[in-house]
Amino acid sequence: MSLSGKVAIVTGGASGIGLGIVQAFLAADIKGITVVDRQSALALASDDRVLSICGDVSVEGTAEEYTAATIEKWGQVDIVVLNAGIEGNWHMLHETPMAEYDQVMAVNARGVFIGLKHGLKAFLASPSGGRGCSAIVISSVAGLQGVPLISPYTASKFAVRGMACIASQEYGKFGIRVNAICPGFIETPFSMKHPELLDAMKEKASLQRLGSPKHIADAAVFLASDAGEFCTGSTLKVDGGITNWC
Repeated sequence: MSLSGKVAIVTGGASGIGLGIVQAFLAADIKGITVVDRQSALALASDDRVLSICGDVSVEGTAEEYTAATIEKWGQVDIVVLNAGIEGNWHMLHETPMAEYDQVMAVNARGVFIGLKHGLKAFLASPSGGRGCSAIVISSVAGLQGVPLISPYTASKFAVRGMACIASQEYGKFGIRVNAICPGFIETPFSMKHPELLDAMKEKASLQRLGSPKHIADAAVFLASDAGEFCTGSTLKVDGGITNWC
């Protein structure tokens, strides 16, 4: 699957799943890619196809900046992957501080909404009017079934699936595709904060193992490329069968 001639924006692309997606896009011969994160994408600094922008995805000005910078550098935006997210702390719902709920929703839901808004604007302004463009939101198995003790995170991941569903309906007539990927338990710095949970989830997964960022990245390449041209409004589970135990 090739991404030759295409330009992408990936939020949360400096580490974990986001970094895996960026590396897979580069391997698929992408023309250029803007990596947006709270930290610089040092692992990608040597590749001249990468533009690194530091910023808070929950602030609309950040999206305006990274979209404009991408268009200024490459003259186009064909793919947007909205991956940036935070988990928050683990609490029973009634013990969850509202400040924490607000923070998680700001990054995970508001950040995706803003990214979609400006990505879709860029798609529509392209010479093709959006035809062939692809937006991908990274949800979670928590956005399919819910995960106890992280209700703000669960709410945010249900929200982004809803955004993908509605956007796919609104923009399909322009040839724009919008899909969601729901990763299961993936070995990343983000998830390794809870090794005891990962061990338990490994036992519950049908494949009896954890996933890697590459598994999510391969799904993103498919949805971003022409191979996924008839997929929109889809929720693609990449979870090793963890949701089979519901």
